[in-house]
Amino acid sequence: MIDRVPDLRVAIVAGSLRRGGAEKQLWHLASGLRDAGAQVGVYALTRGEFYESRLAADGIPTTWIGRSASPPARLFALTRALRGFRPQIVQASHAFANLYAAGAARVLDAVSVGALRGSLRRCLESNGIWGRQIIRRPTAIVANSRRAAAEIAESGLRDPSLVFVLENAIEIPASVASVRPAGTPLRALLVGSLTRVKRADLFLEALAQARRAGAPLSGQVVGDGPERGPLETLARERGLLPDGVRFLGERSDVAELLAQADALVLTSDDEGLPNAVLEGMAAGLPVLATPAGDTPELVQDGRTGWLVPFGDAAALSARMLELCGSPEVRACLGRAGRELVAARYGKARMTRRALEIYREIAERKGRHLLRSALVA
Repeated sequence: MIDRVPDLRVAIVAGSLRRGGAEKQLWHLASGLRDAGAQVGVYALTRGEFYESRLAADGIPTTWIGRSASPPARLFALTRALRGFRPQIVQASHAFANLYAAGAARVLDAVSVGALRGSLRRCLESNGIWGRQIIRRPTAIVANSRRAAAEIAESGLRDPSLVFVLENAIEIPASVASVRPAGTPLRALLVGSLTRVKRADLFLEALAQARRAGAPLSGQVVGDGPERGPLETLARERGLLPDGVRFLGERSDVAELLAQADALVLTSDDEGLPNAVLEGMAAGLPVLATPAGDTPELVQDGRTGWLVPFGDAAALSARMLELCGSPEVRACLGRAGRELVAARYGKARMTRRALEIYREIAERKGRHLLRSALVA
């Protein structure tokens, strides 16, 4: 049961509304809070992207505040747009939006909630001189993994009592992937943005090794990004094109592709709590993954899939071969994974946790009006 909070007003500052993991979780959070009776508005640095229409369909308005490329001008536009809404909470969906949320909240005497998806190290490296302020400035930080929250607590950058974990949510499809018999051609799926940190090259190397060893296996890469060209070149060099792997680009039918696959593979060097793994497990697929972020909480060796060392194509290839040889193992791993995510990662659970976090921030910061808005 989710508490009703009709007096709560939450503004979410979106760095992007493209088809991505952080954006999907923004949508889940916004619609979950709306279902709890809260007033929710999304204020976006971009416009015309995938989740804008999803939010509109749920009755959640999106306001574009990204006309200027100048950060001070964007902050001014955000603050002006928020004055009429009068939010008690201004929450960022991406780490690089934290300073916008913190600055506007300060002017409006609201609580700011910053985001961290992935590791603290990666955040600091990718944001340069602003990295430390991105973590320090918001009233509180919400990470989507326990590992990232622990990194902040250990860094000394801010009060660890105002660092929280809000795990990702997943929709559980009604149907599951079918388990094909041994010896039939199987399909391994990698889903994610094609950037260096995702290490899709490791997937291609392992796939090529498994096929050379006789595995009846092909791959599909779902997603796009700056590494697509080099990855296609690597696939050609490894003899994977045209039949061994297909690059599908960004797709709107990922759920259908998962239902037609036999395994989900994640090869990242850095993650928070990866959406792709949650979606693969929800579809009843066994998962082969590196131990990035909180992935080990999902991929439990021998129960829901297998973990492989970072950068180890040979180990990944060996696990691919093992899956190819045993329909029983694939079925057992897939069933256990689906049960785990159904029990732990529903949208209602995410909404309840978000409200708990808001209450704790209100208590710690003495925000009496916010606390009263959160009373069921």
